[in-house]
Amino acid sequence: MTMRAALRHLCQHGVEALTPTKKMSKAVTVGSYVAKPSRVVWHRPLVSKRVGNDLRKEAIRQGTYGSFDSTTGVGWEPSWDLVLHSNRHQSSRIGNIQPSKKTAKERSREDRALKLEENLAGQAQAMEDYYAEKEKAKVLDNSFEARYKRMMRGGAAGGGR
Repeated sequence: MTMRAALRHLCQHGVEALTPTKKMSKAVTVGSYVAKPSRVVWHRPLVSKRVGNDLRKEAIRQGTYGSFDSTTGVGWEPSWDLVLHSNRHQSSRIGNIQPSKKTAKERSREDRALKLEENLAGQAQAMEDYYAEKEKAKVLDNSFEARYKRMMRGGAAGGGR
């Protein structure tokens, strides 16, 4: 079985495959004349963030997240998440790495789901009671005027009550 290029790069270079590299280009000189001065050049990572995310999700689905086998290229190392999602974590002055705070809606999602389940628990019985009460409260008026209004409103079907 052939291995994807991204997995091959992760096997060979590890976390460095996910980070861009900074290299110094050499100056081009012609005789004593400097045609191109040396400068710092950034090279893209060997494994892009999109492909890295795909590999990470695949490892989670397969249950191999947490360990990486460099011979087979199976799994994902949790320490790579900090490089792959560098903007998702805050680091304090002390050096602690904390996950982002997220929005209030995302933070309270579990509480809202529990509250919704509690409210839905007795909902079927409450609806049944409500409609039974409503049906019981109906008073059928048998006067000519009421029958005529029912017939005009609902056609011939309303007159048979």
